[in-house]
Amino acid sequence: MESRKRKASNATPSDGATKRIRLVNSKHTTASPAPSSDTGAVQQIGQQLVNQIKRSNDKTTGHPISTLFLTLPSRKDLPDYYTFTRLPIAIDTIERKLAAKAYGTVTEIESDFKRMVQNAKDYNEQASRAFSDAEKIRKLVFNYMKIHNPAYREVEGYVSFPTPLPGKDAEGGAQTNGTRSETPAKRGKASATPAVEESKPAASASAEVEENQSGLDFAGKTLQQAQQMIIDELLTYTDDEGLEIYTPFAMLPSRKLEDYYKFIKYPVSLKGVAKRIRGQHGRNDPTGITDFKSWDKFGEEMAFIWKNARDYNEDGSEMYLLANDFEEHFNELLEDVRSKVDEPSQPKLKLGGPKPKVTLSLSGNKPSPAPGAVSVDNEALARQRQMVSAGANGFATQQRPQYGVNGTSHSNPQIPTLDPSRSYTAGSHRSPEPVKLETRPSQSPALNAVLPSLTNGTMPPPSFRPNSSSPHPTQLPTSYHYTAPTLLPPTPVRTYPLENALIPLITLKTHPHLKIPSPFHLEISPHPTLATQSRTLTLPHTHYFLQISPTISRRLSSGTPYKCFVTVNGTRLTQRDTVVESGEVGQGIGGLRRHVYEGSLAQGVNRVEVEVAAARAEGKEGLDVERFVGFVNLMRA
Repeated sequence: MESRKRKASNATPSDGATKRIRLVNSKHTTASPAPSSDTGAVQQIGQQLVNQIKRSNDKTTGHPISTLFLTLPSRKDLPDYYTFTRLPIAIDTIERKLAAKAYGTVTEIESDFKRMVQNAKDYNEQASRAFSDAEKIRKLVFNYMKIHNPAYREVEGYVSFPTPLPGKDAEGGAQTNGTRSETPAKRGKASATPAVEESKPAASASAEVEENQSGLDFAGKTLQQAQQMIIDELLTYTDDEGLEIYTPFAMLPSRKLEDYYKFIKYPVSLKGVAKRIRGQHGRNDPTGITDFKSWDKFGEEMAFIWKNARDYNEDGSEMYLLANDFEEHFNELLEDVRSKVDEPSQPKLKLGGPKPKVTLSLSGNKPSPAPGAVSVDNEALARQRQMVSAGANGFATQQRPQYGVNGTSHSNPQIPTLDPSRSYTAGSHRSPEPVKLETRPSQSPALNAVLPSLTNGTMPPPSFRPNSSSPHPTQLPTSYHYTAPTLLPPTPVRTYPLENALIPLITLKTHPHLKIPSPFHLEISPHPTLATQSRTLTLPHTHYFLQISPTISRRLSSGTPYKCFVTVNGTRLTQRDTVVESGEVGQGIGGLRRHVYEGSLAQGVNRVEVEVAAARAEGKEGLDVERFVGFVNLMRA
């Protein structure tokens, strides 16, 4: 991917560059416009905004979005609200200040509204009506002030900020990015009423942090609790001046910043990680089980925060340097918690099966007899000639001779008798006749050398072949019935629904580096019922370099153990990149992760395989496996 990062030394502002996330100067010396000379005009702008908020209704339910913000809650009914909220503000508070002409600039009015919104978000749960109405008011105030607050026009890259909390620099306020200006404070966990101990802001930088000690008590905490503690620590961490410096990383930029989302393919924020720690996806209720089953997985997700900030912002800019500080701080916390909180045991994914044992039996190969032990069975040789002669002339063989005393046989006039005076031993001259050592009648393997003349030019085949003394006898088949083999693997049928397929999509395309006029692109969806499928393709010789990108399912992305194998002609490829699919999260393949592999093809037929093996759901043994095999024929030039 071609880098679009600009250098700080020669960066030239442009329309897109002005929208980049910037860290506002801690003193806001350039972000605060001069007070308006017409104090009455300032109050009029503020009152018009108040009236517009009071008239606005929720588009879904129709209820007024200002109802919960008109006045402050009763101290008698909600005493903990005033313990948790250090600067309570309501709409009637702003109206009293407008009537008293207490606002010198429009920026001050906007800051009070942002503090009111932030108080509601910090105190209430995200799924509550108060939180939802606060977000609608924030959007309304932002859209109104972009037109009526001159600071947006006079100061390049200006961002608004909430009114500073008591005890902080009155001129500073919280630092925010150019898209989301809320200053996150630590919120209550399970209850809508946070405890007093949880509402205290984190301490500023201390010597313990500098010495790799986070100062957090992780003793006795679970993996999920420790992860949440780290996120809370980063959200509320303050510098020596009392500013929450990691606010730019708290939430994702607005979707109006299209340039950011075109360049950053996998945006991550602190609050987004916090949702995954609670097991919350989209608008679904939290499961209470963290998505990050190990500290390595947690660290990999958090690393996207500083990597994205460095990739998007100019080298040497304040946001770039802040990302470096954030990385260093997080790694210190991670190193500390690893030694105190153990990871839960995970099921091991075993992909190797039992290997079959191959035994080579050599018992059938008998050693050759010694030269001195070779002898000739004259009777066997006579019987052999008799059978050959009988088969060639079409009559039955003579009856087997009857053996007499001492192994001698009665003479048969039709069987020629060998000269007993000749000796057939290994030391004598070689006999001109073929010799076969057999103790039982059998057909000679060298018929062509001893066959007599054929009758009528043909010889009927024998109806059977007598048994041989060979250790591997060959018998003619007695039946031609087909028996189905029993060693074929079973048909790989998927045992779970199609929408839960391990590989929702496989993308094959020519590599972008190949400068070809007609690039190849193919998307392969999973088979409706089978876990294995194949394709046959033919490509021209110019398409020799492919990108193979399997997209893994949402279940695997959420922490289920799995392994992905991509091979070309038997060679396993190395993963080059991980890309997040575009589209709305939770719809189709939007938000799913796609692994990218690169492989070269050879001329001829190439075998491309993609296989994913994953552990089954809890309580089930074995693996779920899906596999794709592609036969790609690369044509010759």
